[in-house]
Amino acid sequence: MDAASLVKQAFKEFSPPKRQLISDWAQDNFQLPETSAEPGKWSKGRAAYQVGILDCLSEPGIQKVSLMCSAQIGKTIILLIIICYLIDLDPCSMMMTQPTTDMAEMFSKEKLSSAITNVKPVAKKIVEKSRNASSTILMKMFAGGFLRLAGANSPSSLASMSIRAYFGDEIDKYPASAGKEGDPVKLAIQRTETFWDWLVFLVSTPSIKENSRIESEFNQSDRRHYFVPCPHCGHKQHFVWERIQYAGKDTHAADPLAGVYYICESCGTPIEEKHKASMIKNGQWQATAVANDPKHIGFHINRFYSPWKGWQDLCLDYEASKDDHQKLQVFWNATLGLPFERVAGEKLDWQKLRDRGKQSNYAQGIVPMGGLILTAGVDVQADRLEVAIVAWGRGEETFVIAYHKILGDPLQSDVWTQLVDVTGLVYQRQDGVQLRVRATCIDSGYLTQEVYTQVRKFRYLHWFAVKGQSGDKPLISPPSKQEINYKGEKIKRGIDLYKVGVNLAKETLYSRSNIQTPGAKYLNFPNDLEKDWYEGFCGEVQITKHKNGVPYMVWEKLSGIRNEPLDTFVYALAAAHLVGINWINWGNIEQEFFESVKSQSNVQSLTVKSSEQINQANKTLTKADVRKRKTRMRK
Repeated sequence: MDAASLVKQAFKEFSPPKRQLISDWAQDNFQLPETSAEPGKWSKGRAAYQVGILDCLSEPGIQKVSLMCSAQIGKTIILLIIICYLIDLDPCSMMMTQPTTDMAEMFSKEKLSSAITNVKPVAKKIVEKSRNASSTILMKMFAGGFLRLAGANSPSSLASMSIRAYFGDEIDKYPASAGKEGDPVKLAIQRTETFWDWLVFLVSTPSIKENSRIESEFNQSDRRHYFVPCPHCGHKQHFVWERIQYAGKDTHAADPLAGVYYICESCGTPIEEKHKASMIKNGQWQATAVANDPKHIGFHINRFYSPWKGWQDLCLDYEASKDDHQKLQVFWNATLGLPFERVAGEKLDWQKLRDRGKQSNYAQGIVPMGGLILTAGVDVQADRLEVAIVAWGRGEETFVIAYHKILGDPLQSDVWTQLVDVTGLVYQRQDGVQLRVRATCIDSGYLTQEVYTQVRKFRYLHWFAVKGQSGDKPLISPPSKQEINYKGEKIKRGIDLYKVGVNLAKETLYSRSNIQTPGAKYLNFPNDLEKDWYEGFCGEVQITKHKNGVPYMVWEKLSGIRNEPLDTFVYALAAAHLVGINWINWGNIEQEFFESVKSQSNVQSLTVKSSEQINQANKTLTKADVRKRKTRMRK
């Protein structure tokens, strides 16, 4: 090789890599992992809407991207492609946050590591799994930069270094504040301020309307939607739920299996799903607003575009969730990629509920035919215990069975003895079946140690210590040990404390209060409940507050109202989840009760026959005695 060739080769080796569109780079280099729906080489044509999201970073002046999306549209793949592209062609200091540090570790192990291994240009730049490797689970080092993975719940990791590119994944699941430092998203974005060519990429399924971070970010952007042409008239439109049609939609006779269509907003012609792939292939992103900042663009995409989920499946999901507040929110967020709108500040009408209760066919202490299991919830006050006994049936139909007030000092044993009597009572169903309380949840927020003592003493009655927690929490969380020995070790047989997500529990009960037809999720009330109970059950309202500029929902008690009926109902609901009302086999319980009633009927029949035989025998013996006496008298 001559000198000129050597110089040319040297320049080729050391010259910066040629810039190219991210989607072109991905098509040449990115490999989908074995765990993905379609492992192998990434292709532009499979989910064409991904191309515009990837290539937007090549648009002049664009530095901030907000992606509000549903599940199953490939958002994780989009993030991984962009990160791998930067590592290969534009290395810099980067950070990605997940809701928690544990989730960041999981993302690194399950998603990022496989991407690094499968994408050859990136694998050459990041050395892992060797004695000399400088990378760790949460820190990936490469020439020209690094990728730091962190949890939004860790203030130290968000404020420790400057970064040029920030990726926030599932930002709606972040806490309102990282410790006392403030909004974790804002903290992370501040780390990019020293770079003139900074990049911020925010991604999330939304949560609650007007309380959603990603909704707020999207609304400040140019709000791009993916417009697709109608196969009949060519009119371009983006898919919205309102234009999906199938037999009986939003009625009790709905049948998505009969055929699902999308109605064109221009010509009104039904569009069959067989046209979807072609429509998406010929679609394009269009802005629908003017951004507050020209450097900021936003995208919205829902699962109706997903090549991995059919329209019929999505409609079946809707039918399964439309009558359940919790499931409907999941459908709205994870399927439509839209924030769920709650009615905040609107209180329940206790008088309407009382009027409904007065029409009931059962009184307190009696379990209606639909009731299959019993649970109890207990609220502890300074001078009393208040107890709700609740029955649950098929489809989680709910029956308030009894409400007790046990007066006395909870520090005195006789109060708890009375609670033993109440929760140990045998309640009779209208057909004679006898039921006992399966689980009792007792609030330990007040007189904590006394509650622990009593729960330990009467755990054979299935008493559980619980404590309410606000915020976006599950209805009931796994238990944590509360007692330690002299070595500071947790006692294995010590008290378990269960955290109850009171926000979700109250939303669940209040939304079910609005169901008007008896059956699944319907709330039934006995006809002799006091006015005070209804006022207390309806005694809270949900309002929006702000912390560090971030909105969040809280429940506030109405002035002058005792809300113990609501609290005890919440704990009874938690107890029901502890015994598994969301997975229990109701058919088995119904069969067991049927056999019990049948057995009782047979016993009663035998008892009647035996009584008649005994009476007849008594009568016979009496006549014989009389004859004997007469004979003796004659003698």
